[in-house]
Amino acid sequence: MVRRRGSIPAVIVVLNAGAAAAAGIAAAFSQPHPLDGLAASSATATSSGVPPVPIPPWYSDPGLSRDRGHVIPADGGFDYRPSIEDDGSGDGGVGLSPKMMDVMRRPTSRIIPFRGIEAYVRRLEGVKQVEPLLLRYENCDPRWFGDDSNTISWLGRLRSVDDEGDVREEDAAGEQEEADYFAVDISHSSSDGSAAFVALAAEGVESSPVRNFGDAMPSRTHAALLASANGLLSFHRAHRFCSRCGSPTAQTKAGSARRCTDSSCGTSVYPRIDPAVIMLITSPCGEHALLGRNRRWPAGRYSTLAGFAEVGETLEECVARETREETGVEVDPASIRFVASQPWPFPRSVMVGFTGRALADACPGGEGATIGDDDGDAGLPTIFIDPAELDDARWFGREYVQANGLVEGRGSSALDFEPDEEEAEFHVPGPASLARLLITKWVTTGNTGDNGEKGK
Repeated sequence: MVRRRGSIPAVIVVLNAGAAAAAGIAAAFSQPHPLDGLAASSATATSSGVPPVPIPPWYSDPGLSRDRGHVIPADGGFDYRPSIEDDGSGDGGVGLSPKMMDVMRRPTSRIIPFRGIEAYVRRLEGVKQVEPLLLRYENCDPRWFGDDSNTISWLGRLRSVDDEGDVREEDAAGEQEEADYFAVDISHSSSDGSAAFVALAAEGVESSPVRNFGDAMPSRTHAALLASANGLLSFHRAHRFCSRCGSPTAQTKAGSARRCTDSSCGTSVYPRIDPAVIMLITSPCGEHALLGRNRRWPAGRYSTLAGFAEVGETLEECVARETREETGVEVDPASIRFVASQPWPFPRSVMVGFTGRALADACPGGEGATIGDDDGDAGLPTIFIDPAELDDARWFGREYVQANGLVEGRGSSALDFEPDEEEAEFHVPGPASLARLLITKWVTTGNTGDNGEKGK
C-alpha cells in the first residue's frame, strides 16, 4: 500500500434520531458479531487443525484502563518542572511532577525501558517467547527521570497481579490494588555501568523494534503495553517543536500530549492516528483469496491487501479503491463487511478489517494468476499489479492456504523474520496481525459474502 496523508478518526454519536433511523441502528447492533463463529473455533485448535488466533486482535487489552486522572499533574502544567527536594533526580535540575513520581514509586508500578524505537525484553527460558523488561522504580536509574530530554509516558492501569499472574486479594479496606505501567525512552542517557544499565545488558535481555516481538509474546497485556509505548514514544520524538511557532515543546498529561513552551503560543498537540483498511478479498465463488506481497517483506510472505483512508471517503470506499489500485480487481460494494479493528501503532495507525468479494462481471475470463486450486484460473478476475504498490499478487485456493499458511509455528509478522525453505515459498503473517485473523476466518468459517454467507 502507498502511504497517504492520514486523518484523525472520530466517533460520532447521533442524537435525536427519528424512529426509523433509531430502529435501523438498533437492528444493526443486534446482528451477530462477525467474530462470533471464529471466537468459538479459536478457543482451541479447530478440528481442521488450524491454529487459533487471538480475539480481540493482538496489541489490545480491554482490561487496560486509559483513565489517567490519578497521574496527571493537578495544576495541568508540564510533566517536567524544576526539581523539589528528594525527587530522585540527583542533580537539582528538573524532575517529574510529584504526582507522577508518587505513582511511579508504588510497589505495584512497572516501567518499561526503550532506547529509541527498540524495546527491552526478556527472552523466556526454553521457549521462543519474550516478555517486556518490567522494572520497579528502585531498579531504574533515577537520572532517567531527572532529564527532560528523556520521554516518559504513562501507558495504562491494570488490577495488580502476583508473580503467578493471579489477581491479588483485596486489602484490609476492601480495595483492589492496581498496577500502573510506564515507558521511558532512555536514548539520551549514558551507559555508564550503573546497576540499571547492567540489568539492560544481562543475559537473556535484548532489544528490538516492538513489531519484531509481536508473535513471540504470550501475554495480551504485554503486547498491548509495548504497542502503546511504541506509539506514544514515537509521537514524542516526532513533535519536539511547535508546528505553529517553531518553539520547543514539552510533554504534558503524563506523556499523552505535548505543549509549546512559548507562553504566548501554548499550542497543544496530541498523538495522530491514521486509519487504514485491511481486507480479505475473495473470488466470486469464495474459494480463492486475493493475497499480495510487499518487496520489503521476508521471502514468501503473502498477506491481505491494505491501504490508508483518504480525505472524504468512507472506509468501505477505501476497501474498493485500494483493491482496484493495487491489483486492478473490482470489489462488489454490497459485499464489503466489517470484521474487527486493531491498534497498529507502528508508528500511529489503527487497522480496520473487512471482507469483500470480487465482482463476477469484472472477470474477462481466466487470466488471473492462481495457486492451489484444481480448476486453474478459469473464472477468476484478472490481476494487474501496480509495481509501485506491490511486488506480487495472486489468487490462492482455500485448501492451499490452510495446508501451507495456517500451520502451527509457521509464518511471522516480524520484518526481520528469517523464513525456512518452505516458508520462503509461501507463508502468511503471524497471529499478531489482523491479516492472520481475516485469513483464518475465511478458511475456517467460509464467511466471504453478503450477510456472512459464502460467495456465490
